[in-house]
Amino acid sequence: MKLKLLGSLVIGAVLLAGCQGGDKKSESGEESTQTEQQPQAGEQMPGQMQQAQDVEVSDQEIQQFVDAAQKVQQLNMQMQQEVSKTVQDEGMETQRFNEIHRSQQSQQQGQAGASEEEMQQYQSILEELQKMQTGAQDDMEKAIQDAGLTMQRYQQIAQAAQRDTALMKRLQQAMQQGMMQQQMQQQMQQQQGQQE
Repeated sequence: MKLKLLGSLVIGAVLLAGCQGGDKKSESGEESTQTEQQPQAGEQMPGQMQQAQDVEVSDQEIQQFVDAAQKVQQLNMQMQQEVSKTVQDEGMETQRFNEIHRSQQSQQQGQAGASEEEMQQYQSILEELQKMQTGAQDDMEKAIQDAGLTMQRYQQIAQAAQRDTALMKRLQQAMQQGMMQQQMQQQMQQQQGQQE
């Protein structure tokens, strides 16, 4: 359940990643696992998914969503690095962990051919990841609230954007404008630093 919610948090950032030069996938594959599970969460809430098509989103909410999605994306990238480090600290290759994880998710345990030692490592890694996930989820929820949105509204906008190309365009334009403003501010700060 928590994995599905975290995937839902990340989905807004993933939706907007296209305007930043492509999808930001984790080396460990953790994000892809989370976002693949998102449709399952949606299937549990069919009423909410149907309402997503009729969502009116103000310009202020667009900016709040973009701000939140950028923060969520940063937090997600940090988590991906921590996931990779955790897997490696346990003495397992990230690719091997992903193979075992996929086989466990699809309940085809025999396909990964995991040894008993690998399964112990895998279980140990999962326990660590669950602890990390709880903290990351709290941080992402706080980032969304700090941007001025409720969790429910953030998810509603993210789901609506998947179906409404006009809304997606508005979100991507706001993201691009925000990135351009950040770049201009950084350049101005660099110029001021050189003048001093």
